[in-house]
Amino acid sequence: MLYASFACRLTLVAVMALAAVAKLRSPGAFAASLGEFGFVPARLRRPLAVLVPAAELLVALLLAVPATVTAGFVAAALLCCGLTAVPVAVVVRGKRVACACFGSGGAPMGGWHIARNAVLLAAACLGAAVALSQGGGVPGRIPGIALAVFSAGLLTTLTVFVDDIAALFRSPVAAGGPGR
Repeated sequence: MLYASFACRLTLVAVMALAAVAKLRSPGAFAASLGEFGFVPARLRRPLAVLVPAAELLVALLLAVPATVTAGFVAAALLCCGLTAVPVAVVVRGKRVACACFGSGGAPMGGWHIARNAVLLAAACLGAAVALSQGGGVPGRIPGIALAVFSAGLLTTLTVFVDDIAALFRSPVAAGGPGR
């Protein structure tokens, strides 16, 4: 389980850091998307556009430092709860808001975003459970570490490119529109 926890840790560090950097590169786009949710007051949009990526960077830092891995997993789980609740609330309200999780995305939030965030939440919970029971160290066998690094890279890629992957499963639209 320590290898699975290590893969979760690496994934969360990469995803949180990438998401934070993307949001900080275009804070206006992220703040604008917060306004489109329909439940974030205007006075909170700019502060949240800074606080959310700051929280993501803090989680990445906590997970990167061996002495704070357990706190990092717990913080990641709490943050992922909020990040999962947002697309759920957007979808339930029937809003069509583009996901700005990794910068200015074009696809509206939907089931893929909920699933992605739920997987990250599960990774944080698994990591926290293992860290609490076995500690948060780095496993000692090279093949297991290599598999954890490969798994984390794959999961990070799938997470970051969820909009593109979801587009592969959408029905194609004819070039001339419906009925052609």
